[in-house]
Amino acid sequence: MVNLFRLLGLPDPSKAASPAVTRPKRSADPGPQKNDSFHDFGEPRWEDRTKRMMSKPERFVHYVKPDDLHRLNLHGMEVRLTAGDLIIADLGSLVHMPSQQEVCRRRIQTLGEQSGLPVFALNEADTLLMIAGRNMRVDTEKHLLGMAKWGQLSEDGNQSGESRL
Repeated sequence: MVNLFRLLGLPDPSKAASPAVTRPKRSADPGPQKNDSFHDFGEPRWEDRTKRMMSKPERFVHYVKPDDLHRLNLHGMEVRLTAGDLIIADLGSLVHMPSQQEVCRRRIQTLGEQSGLPVFALNEADTLLMIAGRNMRVDTEKHLLGMAKWGQLSEDGNQSGESRL
């Protein structure tokens, strides 16, 4: 006799049903589970791999602002400017003290003159000042900051542009 279920491609009810595939119970923890195909980038092996692939930074951004005694600590910043670092000085906390703000502004201007670099004001109140380090280019028309390419430096190695200070 022809099995009608087999002919139609249906499972035969007379045969024992195979046990259903049971999935392991998952916990309520949304983090990675034991059998997941998940890479936890917080593991030390990934951190080590990333450190090997990435080079250490050579240039830095230094954000300075007056301390509790309203002084600006610019000790050693001239060396950092010659290494190509960027200095941003925030004098916004001295708005209520215009004379002290002017003293700090003069110190930043002196630092720029000693380094041979212009000082740029980043806001209208001249409370956010920037000194771009050596071999950095500041586009004063489009207001872009970036690394200098070989043809963009003047003969003495300084960037071109005018200071608003």
